[in-house]
Amino acid sequence: MDAARRRTEGLLALLGVQLAFGLSPLFAKWTLVPVEGFTPRALVAWRIVFGSLALGALAAWKHPRQIVPPRAELARILGCSVLGIALNMWLYMEGVQRTSVVHTGLLVVQIPVFTYAFACLLGKERARPRRMAGIALALAGAMLLVFARHGGGEGSGSTRGNLLLVANCASYALFLVLARELLKRFPTLVVIAWMFAASLLAVPLLLATGPAWPAEPAARSLWSFAYTLFFGTFLAYLLNTLALARVSSSTVAVFIFLQPLVAGAAGVFVLGERLTLPVLVSAVALLGGIALVVLDRSATPGAGASAPRPRWLSPRPRE
Repeated sequence: MDAARRRTEGLLALLGVQLAFGLSPLFAKWTLVPVEGFTPRALVAWRIVFGSLALGALAAWKHPRQIVPPRAELARILGCSVLGIALNMWLYMEGVQRTSVVHTGLLVVQIPVFTYAFACLLGKERARPRRMAGIALALAGAMLLVFARHGGGEGSGSTRGNLLLVANCASYALFLVLARELLKRFPTLVVIAWMFAASLLAVPLLLATGPAWPAEPAARSLWSFAYTLFFGTFLAYLLNTLALARVSSSTVAVFIFLQPLVAGAAGVFVLGERLTLPVLVSAVALLGGIALVVLDRSATPGAGASAPRPRWLSPRPRE
């Protein structure tokens, strides 16, 4: 396959990823309606089961010789599965249920910022002034959005929901840092399949406090549930894996800016949510800070060329 075709396929895959994840908060809200829909924990349990089966089967077909994890990596895989799948998804769904689609779309793009921050704290990365300024700017924007006064009506955000989404981003970012060695030594699809399989241990806990299926599910809740399973779980992970093999990590990073645009459009035009002044100011700070982090190509000391940004810092699917 020629390079131009591979790049085109990678760009189309990235576009699909951002559309799938950008629309996820909208469909999640329709899935998580009281009585007629699913609880956040039940929805996470179904995502884990579906993702384990679908991504596990695909990984086994694509990489049959690597599908069984080495025994020495089991502890790391289990720990990363908690941060990257079970806890991450639960925090996301609880947050989405409590805040607006617009707020969700803005807050979830902080993952590269948190990833770089954790990498610096754990000594995996050297702190660079431009990126540190980006972290400060993005976090300031996030905190403005989190603690802004909310009207409390339909389509407004909530402080609790926003904080849960910030915690969701931090959880997934820490997973990326801790899973760095796995992502370097094994195919991304295989690592994701391992994480989902290990997360099956959390399913009984997630279903222990509520029903796995709504008593009288509404039609919209069911097809939104189907969207969350197929597009928001299986297809988005698959397309992102395809994209990472075809385009540079910097290109993957640029595409993350589409996600809040898609989510914001869905929230405003479908649900009638409002773009208030705090939301707009937060958006500028958040996206500006993220740009400083993910697009930094400052040279390292003694290097004659710009230093490549680590591939593992590229935003990967979460939620």
